[in-house]
Amino acid sequence: MATSVVKYLKRGLLVMAGVIALYLLAALVGSFLPANPNWESPDEGIELFIETNGLHTGIIMPIWSDVHDWRPLIRPEDLANPSAYGSHILVGWGHEGVYRNARYWKDLRASDALSALFGSDDVLIHVDHLRYPQAYPPYRRRLKVSEAEYRKIAAAIEARFVLDDEGRAQPTPGYGQYDLFYRSRGHYSALHTCNNWTSDVLRQAGIRTGLWTPFQGGVMRWFPDSAE
Repeated sequence: MATSVVKYLKRGLLVMAGVIALYLLAALVGSFLPANPNWESPDEGIELFIETNGLHTGIIMPIWSDVHDWRPLIRPEDLANPSAYGSHILVGWGHEGVYRNARYWKDLRASDALSALFGSDDVLIHVDHLRYPQAYPPYRRRLKVSEAEYRKIAAAIEARFVLDDEGRAQPTPGYGQYDLFYRSRGHYSALHTCNNWTSDVLRQAGIRTGLWTPFQGGVMRWFPDSAE
C-alpha cells in the first residue's frame, strides 16, 4: 500500500514538473514571437514608458495631453494628499491578492499564488503618480506612439475601470501616498497575468510586442535600452 502511494506521488510530481516546464517553455517562445512585427515608432507622437519592478509591468502616460485627459477618471481628491498628484501615471492591472500583498517577488504568499494560478475575478488597477519621469533602463524604457495608437491604449485601459453609480472610478489605498488601487474588471489566471495585460494593451493598439508574455522579462525585451 505504502509503495503504491509513493508511486502515485512520484507520478503526480512528474506530471506537475512537466506542466511547469511546458508553461515556462511556452512563455519563453511566446515572448520572443512578435505581434505587429512591422510596427515602427513614429518620429512625432506621444512619449510613454514601460516600467517593471521585477514582478509587475505597467505603462507610464501623461496625466494630460491633447490626445487624452485622465483627470476626470483619476482625480487628485482620490489621494489622501492631493499634492502627490503627478504629471504622469504608471498604470498596471493584476490579481488583487498578489498586488496588495506582493509588491516584489519576495513578498509573494502561497495562498495568493495559488489563487492567481487557478484564476480569479478579484482584480485591481494600480495607479502610481510620478513627476516628469525619465528613462531608467533596464527598469523604465521609453516608447513613442502615434496619437491614434495612444487613443487605443487609453480606451483599453479606461474600459477596465469599474465605475460607481455616478460614473466615478472607485479608489482604495495603495502602498503609500503616491499610489492607489482602483476597482477593476477582468479575469486573472496563469494564462492572463498582469504582464500579459500590459502586452495585450500594446498589441491591440498595433504596437510590436510579444505574442504571450506572462512574465515581466517577456514584456521588457521589446523595448531595448538602445532605443533610449
